[in-house]
Amino acid sequence: MKRGKKFPLFLSRRRTKARPGMHAAMKKRIFVVAAVAYTAIVIGIALSRLGNFGIPVYRVMLDPGHGGFRLSETDTHGDRYDRLSGEYLEHYREGAAEGNLEEHAIVYAVAEKVRDLLALCGPHGDFSSFRAILARYTDAETPRIIIETGMSRPDSRNRDELRKLPDPNAAFREFDYPAPDGSTRPGRISRINQFKPHLVVSLHTDRYGGQFYMGMNPVIVPPPSFLRQGLAVLKGEQKSNKFFVNSKYKDWLVESAGRTGYEWFLSDTSLYYTCFPLKADKSVNKEAFRGYRYNMVTWAYADDEGWVETAKKHPANTRYADTLEKFVPEGKFWEREQSRFEDYRRDDGEEGHGGDNHFASAEIIRYMMYALRAGKIEHPDQKPGRPFYSVWQLPLSVNAISAYIELGYLLSPHYRMLFTEKVDVLAEGIAVGIYSLFAGLTPRPQEGVMPRGKSIDLKKYSISKYSSYFDIVAP
Repeated sequence: MKRGKKFPLFLSRRRTKARPGMHAAMKKRIFVVAAVAYTAIVIGIALSRLGNFGIPVYRVMLDPGHGGFRLSETDTHGDRYDRLSGEYLEHYREGAAEGNLEEHAIVYAVAEKVRDLLALCGPHGDFSSFRAILARYTDAETPRIIIETGMSRPDSRNRDELRKLPDPNAAFREFDYPAPDGSTRPGRISRINQFKPHLVVSLHTDRYGGQFYMGMNPVIVPPPSFLRQGLAVLKGEQKSNKFFVNSKYKDWLVESAGRTGYEWFLSDTSLYYTCFPLKADKSVNKEAFRGYRYNMVTWAYADDEGWVETAKKHPANTRYADTLEKFVPEGKFWEREQSRFEDYRRDDGEEGHGGDNHFASAEIIRYMMYALRAGKIEHPDQKPGRPFYSVWQLPLSVNAISAYIELGYLLSPHYRMLFTEKVDVLAEGIAVGIYSLFAGLTPRPQEGVMPRGKSIDLKKYSISKYSSYFDIVAP
């Protein structure tokens, strides 16, 4: 800038003698500008949450299970990457299959149609068309809401093309994993948390559920208070197992023969706390380390950088101890587990146990049953089935309400028919169920198991006027 040319006032370097009252006036002006800017930010946040004209906005992540391949090269194509060993701890779990029916393809097809239906509830969606669908379920008014919808993974049905990729499992891994350049890439759970959903709907099938699990099943993680009692037993602080046999969780998932449900519960409790399961003799199986799962995803509750070197030593009286006697639940994840929000998600609730997670799962199942019966589709095995109870990873690693559902079984001719011919009906039931969980719905009376039609009270998850438990999950 040439000498002698005047600077604009806000760039001027020349010191000016302050006039009387000048500083006070400037301070007042700065305060007013700051107040206006802050108000604009607050109003902007509020409007982003209320949508257009005060319409409530909700975020839903659809999570169709699996998608990748079980390949022999576990060192490059596995899942559950462990930073302590620098290795994948297991093969990718490809999912169930029977003949030409594959779980990954079935659940993606259902989720894709749910996404298309929920798009009608989107910010620019044709809600009148969705309201016409709701009219098949209710005679009551159906308020406008906005649902922003995401998918946790891409389409997996083009198997031949996917197999040609350098890393066929890259888009489908559940956990974070290393890129060729050494950086960390987010797995499916981390991508879900980046979306900050209010609700995650995870869809799975299985080959066979056994005589006790026929139907459609909620998949439930029990509350921290229940797991703490298991830890007390393992530490020798409590001997009685009455808390288990008298609980709703007594039908614990038995993963294989040779152990009772209670013994599997104790093994899963050890896994939940120390990341080591138990052997059949109830000793800690140090050869079966499953990794510090809360550090395998990118979210607000992962330990700070530097944790790896500490964890490798498994120091006593810390969260990294490799013995139950020396384990101490401390750190961000364990503080989260003791919060009231996890009790809301996983304890008591509309179903009597399992919290909002159980209600969301069971309610969506009831809406699918309603949709099928309305279409004159009935069968003895078409029913809400018994919940699965264990320490499943995904419900533990999101702050969202987790509706985790087994849609049915591939060995059942009836469910094979549903998965090939009635995907539209299943998807409609899920979409209407999601709407009902947010806005409530009064279902038209129908014979058979009826949806409750109650919305989930999301206000109890509020942290402040403009922030909630769902918002703080991302780092």
